[in-house]
Amino acid sequence: MQTNFFEHISALEFQGALNLNFIKNAEGLLTVSVFLPNATADTAGNVIPPMILKGNATELGEGFFGAIAAPVKQTASLFANMDAYQQSLKKAAENSKAELDKKNKGNKGKANTTPKPDTDDDDDDNEETENLFSIQENEQKVLAEKKKRYETVLEQVAELSKVFKYDEAISLLQTCGDYLEKAGEINEKGVELQKRKAKYEEFLKDL
Repeated sequence: MQTNFFEHISALEFQGALNLNFIKNAEGLLTVSVFLPNATADTAGNVIPPMILKGNATELGEGFFGAIAAPVKQTASLFANMDAYQQSLKKAAENSKAELDKKNKGNKGKANTTPKPDTDDDDDDNEETENLFSIQENEQKVLAEKKKRYETVLEQVAELSKVFKYDEAISLLQTCGDYLEKAGEINEKGVELQKRKAKYEEFLKDL
C-alpha cells in the first residue's frame, strides 16, 4: 500500500525532531499529539504544549497536514530565534571576558615593573589579599556548581514534561527546595506543571 504521508512530513518547515503520538479509542476515533521539542538552550520554549487533533481516519487524512503546517513552521522559527539570541549572548560574554583578561594582563605587567619596598607590612598585606582572593574564588566555584546542578534539574524536568510524566517532573522540581533565591521561579514552574498535568488528565478522560 502506497502513501504520501512521509512526503507531507518532509514538506513541513522544521529541522530536528517532530514527535507524533497516536491514540485510538474503541469507536475508532483517533487522537494525534504533535510536539516539536525545544532543541535550544533557552528553556522558555519548554512551555509550548503539544498540538492535539481528533477525528476519524478520513477527517484526519483530509485536514491533518493543513492544520499543523503553520503552527509547526511558527514554532520552529521561534526556536531558531531563541537559539540565535542565546548564541549572541554567548559570543558577547566571550568577547567581554577576552577584553577583561587582556586588560588585566596589561595591568599586571605594569605592576611588575614598579619597585616595592621589601617590608614585613607589605608581606602581611599580600598574604591577606591572596587569602581574600582564594575565598572569593572558592565561593564563585561553589555558586557555579550549584547553578549547574539547578540548570540540570530544570532540563530533566523539561524532558519529563515533554513525555507527559508530570508526577516525576514535579517530584524532581521539589528537590530544588534549598535554592531559596530561585523560590519564585520554582513555584511558578510547579504551578505550570500542575496545570499541564490537570489538562492532560482531563484530555485522557475524554478519550
